[in-house]
Amino acid sequence: MKVVYILGKITGMKIEYAKQNFYFACKEVKKYDGADFVVNPFDIKPFLGIKVWFCYMINDIRKLRKCSHIAMQKNWTESRGACIEHIIARHYFKIPVIYL
Repeated sequence: MKVVYILGKITGMKIEYAKQNFYFACKEVKKYDGADFVVNPFDIKPFLGIKVWFCYMINDIRKLRKCSHIAMQKNWTESRGACIEHIIARHYFKIPVIYL
């Protein structure tokens, strides 16, 4: 089963614009890459319900660990969180990358 985690910029963007980018990326991955399931960070709740960046990252990485692929939005290099997730996915979990 192909489970794809979407990476991209959220912090520093208007939240509605960031959500649109992620939902568009989900559709794109399902349509063109044939993913069985796509993980959108906007659907992941923060660790212990604490709405701070670090608590979001904890649960994001937990979800990332269970994925078979990651999909990188074009703006991922502008995001500290996406860069961290990319390093963890590629170097620790050995997850293949899809560039959108």
